[in-house]
Order: sequence, then C-alpha cells, then structure tokens
Amino acid sequence: MSSPMAQRETVRDIEAVCRLDLGSRELRRRIAERLTRLVPADSYCFGTIDPTTLLITDDVSVGLTASAAAAAAHNEYLVDDVLKFAVLARSEVSAGTLSAATGGDPESSHRYRAVLPMIDARHELRASFVVDRRCWGAIALFRGGGRPGFTPADVDVLRRLSAPVAAALRRALHRVPGDAAPGPAEAGVLLFDQDLRLLAENSAAKLWREELVASGAGLPIAVLDVAARGRGAALPAYGRIRGRSGRWLSVQASPLSGGPDRAPVAVTMHPAPAADVAEVLLLAYGLTPRERDVLARVVAGLPSRIIAEELHITAATVQDHLKGVFAKTGVRSRRELVATILDL
Repeated sequence: MSSPMAQRETVRDIEAVCRLDLGSRELRRRIAERLTRLVPADSYCFGTIDPTTLLITDDVSVGLTASAAAAAAHNEYLVDDVLKFAVLARSEVSAGTLSAATGGDPESSHRYRAVLPMIDARHELRASFVVDRRCWGAIALFRGGGRPGFTPADVDVLRRLSAPVAAALRRALHRVPGDAAPGPAEAGVLLFDQDLRLLAENSAAKLWREELVASGAGLPIAVLDVAARGRGAALPAYGRIRGRSGRWLSVQASPLSGGPDRAPVAVTMHPAPAADVAEVLLLAYGLTPRERDVLARVVAGLPSRIIAEELHITAATVQDHLKGVFAKTGVRSRRELVATILDL
C-alpha cells in the first residue's frame, strides 16, 4: 500500500505535468506513466471525452486489444452496468472500483464477465476528469488476478486529480497535433453488424481512419463508440473529434432497416461543420457565460454598441469581456478571434 506522502508527491507531480504545454496524447501518456508508478496496473485505457455528448473521442491505451475495445464499447452504451463513464461524469463521486460498485460481487457486472477476461483482468478502477461541471476525459485501470484489488487510497488519488487533469485536457484541445495526415474531401462510410464487427467501408473511410489513428492501428475508439450508440439510440450517436492533422471531424451513426438479418449500423465520417467546432472550442476555452454571450455576437459580426444594447451592459463592459476572451483564446483582434473560433 502506498504511503500518504507518496500519494501527495504523485498528485503534485501529475499537477506539474498538467501545467506543461503538451498535446493531448502526450499529456495522457505522461500522466498515465506517473500514475501507474503509484497505482500499478497491468493495462489501462485513458480517453478524451466530448463534454456535450460524453462520447469517448480518443484513447491512449496499454494492453487493450481491438476485440476488447469493441466489447467495451458494447458494454458502455448497450448494457446496464455499474460505473459507466457518463454516470461518473455527472456524479459527485468521480472515481470508484468495480468491486465496491457491485457490493463485493463483481460477477454481477456484465463488464467483469464479458470484457475483463479478454485482457486477463480481475480488478478495475475507473475515474472521470471533470472541471466546471464538464467532463473532458476518463481512465480505466485494470489488474490481473495475481495482484490485489485497488484500494480506497487509490480511488482517492484519482478523485484528487479529477479537476487538474480535466483542465489540462481542456487546454490541450486547442493544441494542433504535430503529425499531419489530411483526410479526403468526401465522406467516409462504414457498415457494422450488431456485434460491432466491420462489414464494409468505402475508400474514403479508410483514409479518414488514418486521420484518427496511425495506419494499421485498428478502428478508432470513437468510431466504435458512436456505432454502439447508434444501436442503442439512448444518447446522441455523434461525436466531434480532432484528427492528427488538426482537422475537426464529425462522426455519426444510425441503424439501417430492411433485409432478413438484424439491422446493421452505418457510420459516416466527414469534416465537422463550423458550428460544431465553435461549440466545443467555446467550452474548451473556459469562457464565462457572459464572455460566451459576447463572443457569440462578435462571431455574428455585431459591433460593441449593439452587443451592449442586447446584453443591457455598457460598451466599456463589452470591451472588458472581450479582453478576457482575447486572453483566454490567445488572440489580439476580433478578426483573429473569429478565425480561431470558426477554425478558418
């Protein structure tokens, strides 16, 4: 069992990593590397989350096979189970173990029976990373049967890291990835069966997949998750994802009808509309509600006088809010601001 001093040092070290100017994937790798020194794990999956749809949009993982990822997506969106990431994201308690969540009876969990054996795991610790009531990421840590289970102290470390890690993931959203791999102009289309096995795809889909993951790395987790949601339709079956080139993509899914077999699920990938990109960027910059009000009107092309009249504030107050927006978005003029928000 780790000492309280080791726990405090790990939290401080990870908070220091969170203050670095890192891209999202490198940030998650470094956090996981430091975290798993204190909380050892045989495998893990550390994902980013769209704060609006609560869709997992990208993962950095160790020991998670492609078949296990598909099974995990099926469990996350189509099966009643404990410790779902969407529930943790909205809960006062941001982390927990599978053992505690099942009252010491992990066999009652579908994920324990169907997913964990695929990676030789017996213990699971999950956490969401939330700041300002928005979830920006989540992690699942796994241990095999040869190790002891995760402890309440392990859970406490993840809870203490929730806000600083979420804030760092939020900031990293603006950092353009370094390895450019531009996708095609046309939409990619993929067809999945009810078990989330890929049946067919067009040539554009193959290129779009390489925009999200390195060639040969398998299906992006966001595609699997959207496909699973498309089957269940309990949550919005779409996501906004930033690709390796920095381009924003929209991923959407819907079940098809007709034919003798169970209906397959179609997933499309294409460049995201400017409005979708603007929405997630506004959340990611951590603007106040009034700053968002002012920014929306700046993007619409309104002058400060009209903005002041509509919001019932003075023109000087509008300028004060704009200064705050400029500082948070790293721009110096209205023109730069609009170009940044609309990804022009």
